[in-house]
Amino acid sequence: MRINKRQLHEINIWPGFVDILGTLLIVTIFTVLISTITQIYFNDQLEIKRGEISSLDLKISNLLSEIEAVSKQKKKKESELKKIMNNFSNLESKKNILEDDLAESGYFLKMKNKEINNLVSEKGELIDNLQRKNKEAEEIVFQLDKSKQTIENLNKNILKLNRKLSELSSLLMDAEEEDKKNKVQIKNLGERLNQALANKVYELKKYQSNFFRKIKKSLGDRDDIKVTGDRFIFPSEIFFESGSDKLQVDSLDKLRKVAKNLLEIAEQIPKKIDWILRIDGHTDKVPINNDNFNSNWHLSTSRAINIVNFFVKEGIPPHRLVAAGFGENYPLINKEDPESLRKNRRIEIKLTTR
Repeated sequence: MRINKRQLHEINIWPGFVDILGTLLIVTIFTVLISTITQIYFNDQLEIKRGEISSLDLKISNLLSEIEAVSKQKKKKESELKKIMNNFSNLESKKNILEDDLAESGYFLKMKNKEINNLVSEKGELIDNLQRKNKEAEEIVFQLDKSKQTIENLNKNILKLNRKLSELSSLLMDAEEEDKKNKVQIKNLGERLNQALANKVYELKKYQSNFFRKIKKSLGDRDDIKVTGDRFIFPSEIFFESGSDKLQVDSLDKLRKVAKNLLEIAEQIPKKIDWILRIDGHTDKVPINNDNFNSNWHLSTSRAINIVNFFVKEGIPPHRLVAAGFGENYPLINKEDPESLRKNRRIEIKLTTR
């Protein structure tokens, strides 16, 4: 059915409008309700979240407090640790110092122990010395007691001697007269003895000259072998090497000839003449100091003794021989040139009376 405009204007639109308004109202109410419910839900959730946030804030506050406390404790611990490190450093320094002191103390302790041992040893020696001194003191006291007794006896003897002295004084006067007579006799006797001794020396001098003449003849005419006064002088080089006291092999024949000549002369010397053959060793002034000799005196004496020992082996009686060493103390020439030193190194043989 077709409706015209007029009819259209005549149609009632209010019921539709009311429906629309009702629908809008319902939608609005629903929307408000939904919004309210949502608001209530979200408010509840918000309250829950706020409670959780408050709880979290409280926890955060507690955590911050704990962190602050921990931080303070950390700072305290760091301070304590720093103090401990400083103390440790100080203790390490003290330890090093103590170790040095200990090492030094150990050294001093060792030295002190050594000193103590030395003191103990010295103490032992002092005790021994003290005991010896006590024994010596006891012996001195004993000897002193004996000396007192001896002094008493001596005093008694002195009294006796004084009495005898007075007796002897009178006898002495008589003896003085007799002594004057005896002195004249003794003087005469001394003159006779001196004359007899001079005669023996003169008589021995004849044999001495003969002995030296035989030696010189048997050894041949040598410029370095000389007779000076009552001495026969040989250079040391004939018998010994430099610095040695061992007789050289080629010198033994010369010494045998000397011994042979002496034995021949000895048979001619009267028994009343008490003769000896003296062997004197001399060196130059050049010092000697080796494994065998520490002075020229030792060298010269050893050389003389070795010649004497050789003469004994050759049959000369030991009681007729004398060995002496003079070192460099009696030079023939008081100079230091090589020739003078050579001449001062010598062996002297002297036939003389005892």
